[in-house]
Amino acid sequence: MPPKQGKKTLWVECEKCNCTIPTNDKSIHIELNCAKDQVKCPYVEGSKLFSWLERCCSLPENAPSNAVLIHPSAGTLIGAVIGCPLEIKKKGSPSILRRMWPSKTSSPAAVILQAADLSGSWCSDNKSVIVSVLEQELPLACTVNIKINNQKIDSHIIDLLQEHFKNYFVCIGSILVYYYFGKKIEIEFVNIKAETLSDAHVWFSLSENTIWKIDQKALEKCKKPQIVGGYADIVDDIKTLIQISFNIEGIAAHFQPTRGLLLYGHSGIGKTAICRYLIDNLKCNHIEINGPTIFSKYFGETEATMKNLFVKAVESEPCIVIVDEIETICPRRSSGSTEQERRVTSAFVSLLDSLHEGNNRVFILATTRKPDAIDPMLRRFGRLDKEIEVPVPDRLRRKEILCVLLKGLPTKVPSDEIISISDMAHGYVAADLVNLCTQASIKCIKRGGQLIETEDVISALTIVRPSAMRELLIEVPNVRWTDIGGLDHLKLKLRQAVEWPLKHSESFQRLGVKAPAGVLLYGPPGCSKTMIAKALATESGLNFLSIKGPELFSKFVGESERAVRDLFTKARQVAPSIIFFDEMDAIGGERGVGEASVHERVLAQLLTELDGVVPLKSVTILAATNRPDRMDRALLRPGRLDRLIYVPLPDFETRLQIIEIILSKMSISDDVNSHYVATKTEGFSGAELQALCHEAALQALENDLDCPAVRMEHFHIVLKDFRARTPQSLLKIYEEFSLGQRAN
Repeated sequence: MPPKQGKKTLWVECEKCNCTIPTNDKSIHIELNCAKDQVKCPYVEGSKLFSWLERCCSLPENAPSNAVLIHPSAGTLIGAVIGCPLEIKKKGSPSILRRMWPSKTSSPAAVILQAADLSGSWCSDNKSVIVSVLEQELPLACTVNIKINNQKIDSHIIDLLQEHFKNYFVCIGSILVYYYFGKKIEIEFVNIKAETLSDAHVWFSLSENTIWKIDQKALEKCKKPQIVGGYADIVDDIKTLIQISFNIEGIAAHFQPTRGLLLYGHSGIGKTAICRYLIDNLKCNHIEINGPTIFSKYFGETEATMKNLFVKAVESEPCIVIVDEIETICPRRSSGSTEQERRVTSAFVSLLDSLHEGNNRVFILATTRKPDAIDPMLRRFGRLDKEIEVPVPDRLRRKEILCVLLKGLPTKVPSDEIISISDMAHGYVAADLVNLCTQASIKCIKRGGQLIETEDVISALTIVRPSAMRELLIEVPNVRWTDIGGLDHLKLKLRQAVEWPLKHSESFQRLGVKAPAGVLLYGPPGCSKTMIAKALATESGLNFLSIKGPELFSKFVGESERAVRDLFTKARQVAPSIIFFDEMDAIGGERGVGEASVHERVLAQLLTELDGVVPLKSVTILAATNRPDRMDRALLRPGRLDRLIYVPLPDFETRLQIIEIILSKMSISDDVNSHYVATKTEGFSGAELQALCHEAALQALENDLDCPAVRMEHFHIVLKDFRARTPQSLLKIYEEFSLGQRAN
């Protein structure tokens, strides 16, 4: 007996085209002149529902896991009953078959599927679907052959899939989604066999007795490991070294090949991921050695454990021995080293040497964050004789990594936007980019979206801090150019010298213009030199490393020079970047006064870094000082701090702008005349103008703590005793310095 007709209040038949439409959409249907737009106006025609797809987070408790939710009235119109198979078609995606389940709270025409169960093609923006009852019989599938599209998977997952997907409907080409330890995998059916099979049967039902098999060709393809992009060149170099080491009968038989490699780089850079990839890609045995698993409190047991691991590696050759964080096993020897550390290091070195003596096909792949923390005995030819740095990814590497990561996520971020995001992610290592994608996914979930959009990723950039900058990154105040009154010409010169060469390097190369290596801001105290540097960092969006002179000095010999080297190394890693030296005269003061001191050694190291063997690519030096006359002349020659910018005392127009900016943040009465205050403050610095307004506010509070606003009379009182503090002698020094530089 056919089901009864749906409620007439929810659906109505169109007299023109004879299709059935929701009552609420009748006016839209008339406006469309019966045009078939199933998103704007869904309809039922010929026992088929032409509607749009909704995605939900979870199904009702009593609904089967393979359910599709539709309103009972729509189910009645297409002849569907609870539990019957409904075929859902979408352009550009394989059809899916689900069990009908009523949803009285949804829209009359809505077709609702669980978002987590949808494969990639079903997560696109196209929401148009066609739903109809499947009339054919559904024979039980005896055997199914599957392939895993997006993950490396083990064969033991078969039992889990068999249990999870019993009573599901599939056809050849169907894709089911399964979550394996939190990872989304897509299972495609490449072949299906049933006891009774005819040409009419397209769909089949899975049962607990269905035998699942992984397609062998697909399994081999899945076994090819995927590496986070960006480091293909490094991987190829390491693969070549390992293959030469294992080829003991070829040309390598006539020389001593490399059997040990040290892979070093920042934490989270991808060292361990590269090792894992190599193990899977080269299809060889591997053994892992790490400190916590081999160290023992008993005398000699640690060395014995390590020896057994090497013996096992030789027995299972070709074999790769991964030594993660080797500095924990073989630390650099010092007066504080323990007897056990020295014994373990000696044992490891001896075992490493024995690999050459026996001509074994065993390769040592060690990783570390601090190569200088390893015992020097290991870093010579015949042991860990090859060292490869995994650098902080530049914009091209970041783009490749992001492309690989976003490819495995439901996203609609276009490729040109990925390039822009990679440009903004200065200092991000691979782990940071993984975290960035995770935070973007969380943003997407919170706003109720199904696809990650560009705005989600850009918003995540404000949450994820770059690992490569954690040691030196400072919280730069949100200072804008608009917060600095006047000095428009100076701002332009600074942008030309610092921001333009870094952001528009192609234009500079095209015209053959070489960017200045460094910029020195000099002028009276309180004239916003430091504030200008902060505004430049904020507006340019470049990595900003701020160093005050005394921070580099140490009482230990060599430590100050090391601090300078580390600073420039870090700046190169996170380029494009700006290194800002405040109070530069504390570091770059003139040499030759008194005996050689740590100051002279630091200055010598600084000069070497500025134009040494290692070039400063995309790194600009910005320095500020009140006493340029005390600077060492070697610092001010072309190629170093070759752009000198004088930051003068503000003129009338600049003072007026500064005062108006300050007063805009205060509660003042209508009688306060900023023009008059600017006239009376000739020779004042920006800091002194700030202090003047501050004193006027304190004067107002002194008269009345409940004072609603600062009045002009308070400024008159303060102006009587407030004087400019920049001496003429200092201004004369700036004038003579400027004339001297022009003469040179």
